[in-house]
Amino acid sequence: MRSTMSRRRFLMGTAGATLALPALELFTPREAIAGTPPPRLLVYYFPNGRRPEWWVPSAGAGLTFPAQAAALQPFADQALSLVNLTNLAAIGSPGAAHAMGTGTVMTGSTIPDVAGGQLHNDISLDQLVVQQLAPDTRFSSLQWSAGEPGPCDVGGSSCAYTQSLSWTGPAGPLVPTIDPRAAFERLFGTGVDGLQGPAADIRRQSLQSTVDFVRDDARALQARLGHEDQLRLEEYFTALTELEKSLTSTVGECDAELTPPIGGLAYPERVAAFHQLIKLAFQCDQTRVMTFMIEFGLSGRSHDFLGAPGAHHALSHYGDQTGRDRLEAIETWHAQQLGGLLQLLRDTPGTTAGTLLDETIVLAMPSMGEGNGHDHAHNCPILFGGTGVIAADGRQIAFNAATPEPLPNLHVSLLQAFGIEGTFGSNGAIFGDHGTATIPGIVL
Repeated sequence: MRSTMSRRRFLMGTAGATLALPALELFTPREAIAGTPPPRLLVYYFPNGRRPEWWVPSAGAGLTFPAQAAALQPFADQALSLVNLTNLAAIGSPGAAHAMGTGTVMTGSTIPDVAGGQLHNDISLDQLVVQQLAPDTRFSSLQWSAGEPGPCDVGGSSCAYTQSLSWTGPAGPLVPTIDPRAAFERLFGTGVDGLQGPAADIRRQSLQSTVDFVRDDARALQARLGHEDQLRLEEYFTALTELEKSLTSTVGECDAELTPPIGGLAYPERVAAFHQLIKLAFQCDQTRVMTFMIEFGLSGRSHDFLGAPGAHHALSHYGDQTGRDRLEAIETWHAQQLGGLLQLLRDTPGTTAGTLLDETIVLAMPSMGEGNGHDHAHNCPILFGGTGVIAADGRQIAFNAATPEPLPNLHVSLLQAFGIEGTFGSNGAIFGDHGTATIPGIVL
């Protein structure tokens, strides 16, 4: 966002809460069709790329997923496959292929220097949706990951580029919560760390006192600040208001069993716990916008539980049949996890006559195409759900491999699906650096 007005963005506020600012007055979204609320948005991220022969469905009379992605076949009638989208921002960013892929896949913005002391990115699709629609849910958006901090890519690249999918602006990565218990407490508690009774009241009052102190301290600076700092301070006051909202709001009526996850879960169980929490967050209308990273970019996790030992990143550059077989097991398991979450959403009634899957646009987004060659030119995301909003009805939109479509045009199309109009990118682009048009056939 380049103008003075559009630099108003999200902040990471006190106590690590992710906080949203009001929608910009400059851009007003269209009214939702027939007075219905806009769809939910869930971005489900996969690290180290996807091999197309194991991921991309064939298209004919509907979609047919390969054996490695067979877990997605039950959802083929609610899927829209996109083939050969090129991430020009990643290609134009220097070095550090995984930082470039993960850091730009949701922002579409070129990162001129991944190794410098200053972060360079721009607002991500999910945060632009929140900024423009200003949802009145308890949490404007949530960011979760089942991963664990690990290598941050080569050349001194900042960990933010591999461990953050959501960005509020050039220097605003939103760090995901990686502990399911902490995520549950934040969703259904009031920031009291699981305490109850008088102890919870003391904790809540302590947090409120901290907010009041920070606000008073910031106000004391107002008269001494220049114009740019005044704008930053305005953002900060708004962030404090959002923090108070999360501390004082309650869950309200929710027809769901709210059982917190146990601590110390192994990785597979941690993924499953987050899936349950994603469903609960939507079901209880705690948020309508989420991103989930099944692992961080450049993941080196060893999937011993699959009989596939060895770092995932290393296996994505397999040198023999054993390595290829292990990578195939990992990508198959990833598809099974996505299929399990889609089933949870399909099995849960929505707020209208449909299911949570009907009411949610699920964007399954790999960090790149196949990982061995760090192929940023042929990414193949898949959309699920979004009934009545997007054309996820068992079709495929495939572009010629020699002339792939700019990936940010998918983001432009999704902005249209949410009824958001305006120009938010650089040099006149609608989104990112290269998003200039919608992709026909995505939005109904």
